[in-house]
Amino acid sequence: MLQKLARWLITAVAMAYVAWTLMEHEMWHNTEAFQVLCDPVNPLFLWLFILGMPLNLGLEAAKWHALTASDRKSWFRSLREVLTGLTFGLVTPNRTGDAVARVAMLPAHARADGARAWAVGAWAQAGWTWTIGTISAFAVLANTTMGNGNWSHGHQLPLVACMLGCMALVIAAAVWWRLPRWVAKEKGHRLRRLTDRFQGLKTPLSGLQMNRQVILSGIRFAVFTGQFACALGAWGIEVDGSIWTAIALVYLGNMVVPTAALAELGVREALIIAWLQPEPEWTVPILIATFAVWLVNLCIPAFIGGGIQLIDRRHV
Repeated sequence: MLQKLARWLITAVAMAYVAWTLMEHEMWHNTEAFQVLCDPVNPLFLWLFILGMPLNLGLEAAKWHALTASDRKSWFRSLREVLTGLTFGLVTPNRTGDAVARVAMLPAHARADGARAWAVGAWAQAGWTWTIGTISAFAVLANTTMGNGNWSHGHQLPLVACMLGCMALVIAAAVWWRLPRWVAKEKGHRLRRLTDRFQGLKTPLSGLQMNRQVILSGIRFAVFTGQFACALGAWGIEVDGSIWTAIALVYLGNMVVPTAALAELGVREALIIAWLQPEPEWTVPILIATFAVWLVNLCIPAFIGGGIQLIDRRHV
């Protein structure tokens, strides 16, 4: 009884905090911004953006189910664990609550495997963010080296600095993809100090299972970047190459900057404006689209997961 009460109270507090943070956002208090929010200029892009939410959640649930499913575990159970993880991930630094909540909902004997499953899924998703972000950074830096693009304001960036930046990102992405193999090495491995921090990736999973996580994560990355682009298009922003590179760099910066998911919105807004350098009249639509992505992909699923936790009496 006490355990159920504690679960209910913790969930209610988390949902109340999310609701309070959401209602405190300036979007609701700025008349001009609220009017623009309620009047998207491209309904087709808006619907594509919204329809991406169940696809995004379905792919994450598929990743989780593929590594934690037992003979009796339903796919809906995996989806419920993902949604509940989002509820607590939203209010904890670097979404650590996501892992804790998902693993806690597994049977006691499966929690060690569940922790490894979460680590592998997060590793694969972050790998795509590193990779596509690195490619986008290379494109942007190559462009600004020649003084092209809005971001450079016509000023050429030093070639050596751009090359060093690109090399650092390429090395980081390569190291990230190699981590599982390095973690599996013997203790004498020269990168042991680094790999000791990623022991969750030391897993008995087969190569096929690891590759499936990478493929599903890549598809999911394409879905939520496509959602971001559709959201921008829904509020009148022309979706061209610079938009796609900016979105990839926003997600890369979002991953690198340590913060709670509730504070991610401010980071995303700052990064998208910094990269696009829009004209003043386009600043509000861009911020609204960024807010809409955060609301649809994080807040709404978090409320759904929290609501299921509050009304479902079958599980602790």
